[in-house]
Amino acid sequence: MAIKGNSAGQRTGRWEVLLTNLKPGLSDMPHLADDLKALEALLPQARALQTQREDLRSQASALSKQTLEILKEGDKIRARMGSTLKGKFGFTDANLGKYGFKPTFRRRKSRTEPPPTEGQGNSQGTPSAPSAKGTK
Repeated sequence: MAIKGNSAGQRTGRWEVLLTNLKPGLSDMPHLADDLKALEALLPQARALQTQREDLRSQASALSKQTLEILKEGDKIRARMGSTLKGKFGFTDANLGKYGFKPTFRRRKSRTEPPPTEGQGNSQGTPSAPSAKGTK
């Protein structure tokens, strides 16, 4: 049964299986001796590069974590400074833009629709109240 997989570890594992199982029967297949030596030379190089890559991956992970911590701290300081500037200039002052902050503007509340007047009918589709003229 063939071993499957394309990761570097799986591939070097297949090389190792081949080398281990081919060495005892090499006398029956001398034409493979040069390739066997070449593969034997490549295996430790490949393993060393895999180890180096894993070390670098670990370092990159640690650096990413440190970067995120520093960015969080910087964002906290920036927010604190922004609060100070907004307290000094006011929340709506255009000078805040000079420092990289957006001035906040008041939102106007939408006005409710005025009630309909007597000749226009009801806008909600319900019948209007009957008039008092013809009733006794």
